[in-house]
Amino acid sequence: MHTYHELKTVSLETFKSLSGSESAEGIDLNSPAETVMTDFRHVRPLTMSLNESVNDATQAMRKVHVRSVIVTDSSDHFRGILTVIDLESRKVLSQATSLGLKREDLSIKDVMIPRDKLRGVPLAVLQQGSIGDLLKTLQNEGSQHMLVVNPDNEEICGIISASEIARKLQVPVEINLQATSFRELVDNLFGRGEVA
Repeated sequence: MHTYHELKTVSLETFKSLSGSESAEGIDLNSPAETVMTDFRHVRPLTMSLNESVNDATQAMRKVHVRSVIVTDSSDHFRGILTVIDLESRKVLSQATSLGLKREDLSIKDVMIPRDKLRGVPLAVLQQGSIGDLLKTLQNEGSQHMLVVNPDNEEICGIISASEIARKLQVPVEINLQATSFRELVDNLFGRGEVA
């Protein structure tokens, strides 16, 4: 068993500046796209099983302050992604109604975006692009999130989030979500159920 030791601390009375604050101000649309990637090689993503409830997913995301969860199966294989947007959309209630269930009875697999419906950007491509290129890609895909992949070993190695880009640039980022059904298309074009 490893023995841990208390680390030495110092008074902050004379400390006046934040480390990296100059470089954070220097981040703009021309900065390398990789600067806004959450790198799974360094940060373990929140993962949940296909069969866990949507309520458990909501609570887990709130607890660790993330807006997405990586969905895996019982063999820990990547199966898809679930985002806060998915959980807050009418898709959840529609799915519950179509399955004859209450919202709280839905599992992640009922509302997640499966891997066959997702697109990813190869790490090598991301490393050559800028944040502006990345935003253009997110807008064209109509997605708030983009997975970063390593095609050589077919691994998911990171994620890009429009909200993380907005936080780092300290500006609002608008991504118009693409409709995934005719009903969503009508809602996007004419407002929520207000077709004249």
